[in-house]
Amino acid sequence: MQKEKLAAAEAGRIISVSDLSSFMYCPRLLYQQKVLGKREKLNTAMVLGAIRHNFHDLANKHEENIIVHLPQKLTGEEVISAYAAIYENLLRTAVMTHSKSLSLFDIQPFEVIEQLKTMANEEARSRAANVFTFSEANNIHGELLWKKLSPKIMTELKVKSAKMRLKGIVDRIEVYPDTVLPIELKTGKMPCDGVWPGHRVQVAAYMMLLQETFNAPVKKAIIRYLDHDTSKTVVLNPYMELEVTELTEKVNRLLLGKELPKPCGRENCNCSTT
Repeated sequence: MQKEKLAAAEAGRIISVSDLSSFMYCPRLLYQQKVLGKREKLNTAMVLGAIRHNFHDLANKHEENIIVHLPQKLTGEEVISAYAAIYENLLRTAVMTHSKSLSLFDIQPFEVIEQLKTMANEEARSRAANVFTFSEANNIHGELLWKKLSPKIMTELKVKSAKMRLKGIVDRIEVYPDTVLPIELKTGKMPCDGVWPGHRVQVAAYMMLLQETFNAPVKKAIIRYLDHDTSKTVVLNPYMELEVTELTEKVNRLLLGKELPKPCGRENCNCSTT
């Protein structure tokens, strides 16, 4: 009976894609965080991450309205300027939404707006250039432009699958008529060859989730190592799919277990002290 209950609990649990890469890094630390409830204290990086997420969510929600109301016969730079002005307001909204959290670290909202302005402007330029290029090539505007635009760009897209028992948030996707292209944005070190194993598993899981979400084949993803200005392609294959499935099962068993795993032994991991 106990085994049956454990199997039922495992089958019904939906875990985060990030848990897979966390498990690959250190099962003990993941157990401490997810089972024992030992969370990281709120820090400035977490608050800034929440603000960026909020900003991208607002950008997604306003995209259609921006495109539909763009005046005709604008130059490329004018379209970029229109986007930039709107995105600056969206950034202000996102920052003020988290003003109480910022005050805990004695950070003024205007400081964060200035810090994240480059990010917002780059996002505005990227989306505006995509819209202008497609509009010029097809000579369409307004509602028809929004309807036919390809690719549509979405950021911070939430995906979930009861079948896969996984959920997550994809940094960025390009939506085409017959497929989507997930793009993960990473900071920090980049491997000399290929991508980090945890990043590979992460985008493989996202490709599988997106295939189910959009009911379309998704066989390729991009990982952008921002600090190195380098993009690397990951192509989904059956071995990666099996790896994701097996890791999902291992993480579920870990989180349902009652035994704390041994320390991982990594010098820069604090799993033995938390």
